[in-house]
Amino acid sequence: DQRLYCPYYDKGTQDYLFVEESYDYTVGGQTKSAWYTEVRDTGARCVEPYFASAAQDWFVDFGIPFHYGSGPKKGEVRGTITMSFLASGFGNLVHGLSLGKTGYGIITSNGGTFLAHPIHEYIGTTRLEEVREEVQPELAEALEALARGETGSVSFHDPEQDAQALFFHDRIPSSGWGIGLMFFKDDLLDDHRALDHRYIRLALVLSLVFVCLLANYYNKDFLDRTEIRNLSILSSVLLLANIWLVGYFEHAAKRPLAEGESAPIVDLGATQRFIARHHARAEELKTEKLRPVPTGLYLDRMEFMDSYNLNIGGRAWQKVPLDIADEIEIGFTFPQMSPFSEASYIEETSRETIAAKEGEEGFLLVGWDFRVTLLLNANYADYPLDKRHIDIELAPLDRGDHLLLVPDLESYSYTNPSKKSGLNPRIVISGNEIVESYFNFSVETYDTDFGFGNKGLFEEVPLLHYNINLRRTLFNDFVTYLIPIIVSLLMMFILIYACGKTQERQGIIESMAAFFFVLVFSHIDLRKAVVTSDLMYIETYYFVTYLMVVLSTWNLITYSKDKSPIFDYNDNQLFKAAYFPLFLSLVLGVTLWRFY
Repeated sequence: DQRLYCPYYDKGTQDYLFVEESYDYTVGGQTKSAWYTEVRDTGARCVEPYFASAAQDWFVDFGIPFHYGSGPKKGEVRGTITMSFLASGFGNLVHGLSLGKTGYGIITSNGGTFLAHPIHEYIGTTRLEEVREEVQPELAEALEALARGETGSVSFHDPEQDAQALFFHDRIPSSGWGIGLMFFKDDLLDDHRALDHRYIRLALVLSLVFVCLLANYYNKDFLDRTEIRNLSILSSVLLLANIWLVGYFEHAAKRPLAEGESAPIVDLGATQRFIARHHARAEELKTEKLRPVPTGLYLDRMEFMDSYNLNIGGRAWQKVPLDIADEIEIGFTFPQMSPFSEASYIEETSRETIAAKEGEEGFLLVGWDFRVTLLLNANYADYPLDKRHIDIELAPLDRGDHLLLVPDLESYSYTNPSKKSGLNPRIVISGNEIVESYFNFSVETYDTDFGFGNKGLFEEVPLLHYNINLRRTLFNDFVTYLIPIIVSLLMMFILIYACGKTQERQGIIESMAAFFFVLVFSHIDLRKAVVTSDLMYIETYYFVTYLMVVLSTWNLITYSKDKSPIFDYNDNQLFKAAYFPLFLSLVLGVTLWRFY
């Protein structure tokens, strides 16, 4: 009885919208009515994504026409039945795939428009050809092939991630849409530790085989003094080389990501993927979605007070969307702020409204100066080969505002972690090299509702982190703590080499006691410099050297006075030849136990 009639049922809200109240959907030539006119004119099909003014979102529709079954209009199109898919639903589907911590997926329509993309603003508005100029040449060629409906893959180096990437593309047979999946090799291989372990095993096996072959060659008749000495020197060199190899791999390796910690956020796509996952969870649980607030950080000063307290100073800012600026408590807090800090402050210094521009929404720009002391959860068990990690957490002032602090990457010239964005280049931390800085997220779940009466507010709460990874410059630590060990070992070896048969034991004990106290005082200085309850890796060198002091004392006392077939052979040559190989074998064993 009426010309326009289009009830639209929203499954999410379980409510009806009447499209005819918004516009005349039978008029051709307009994108927003293609879901009806194209199906009416050409038959069942998927239409290009469009912005639905009634629902205020981007949609993709699949429609089929139905016809008059009788009467003068029999066989003519009477109307259409359409299933509407929210474009973000495709994104949630792709984000749900196992693509690694940094991988992502895209879906494109027949016309090349993005139906799913890690950058939400691209969905329904951007086409493949519009982004080809912004990506690497290899990826641009793959996107062209995707637009042509071809299947294939490409490998290339991604400068933003500083990693090798793999991009696979294909067509979805049922709809003809394109799908592309991006993987990063480091994600697929987990990390380089497995490969490093293969190199270490290979080096150990080759070293052992070489020493055995040489010993077998020397043993044609019998081992003389020169051959024993050569085997000792060669074994020591090989053991030292293996210790260096294990230490090099450990020192050069990147810090592994902790459980629940996201990969570095280096582009807008990574941020949007994280937001999309949490929005999808909110839709599933029927809870309020978190509202993103871009937040930036720039450090001017940074200094360690002690092993666990860090002083930082600089500037922070937030871009608060204008539609929520009057509804929320603007600001942030450092959850790690030390309770013993006496001079910490966070002071607002600026507040300016930035008007909306074409394609961009307006926002309230708020800036702060801060100087705080943070209490870090540091682990020194691997010192000095440990990955010193500075983790600065940022959280909203009021959890009840349902805010998600996200990195304001657009305000930085570089986002590659190796470019050290957010750090004043004049910052110097004595004894350390700044390797990288980056933002990322973690998800925290608390076992309390903090009095709000709703524990759901504090389950899987996303938290923004600004990370700084440091690598120690080993020269200072080696000079300070290894030289006393090396000198003591050399002096004990000289004493062993020079000592002959004698009845006097007092001089031996006094000399060994002197070496022992040198080591003890150096060990105490180490414990004073690095205050920790952990057994540090470098401490194992001291314990091995203490054992060498005991063994050397026992050897000299036994050899100098008593008759011993083993020690009397070639004037104690067997112990002399085994001295450094024994020490290095013990150190290598401890090193493999700790890092392998």
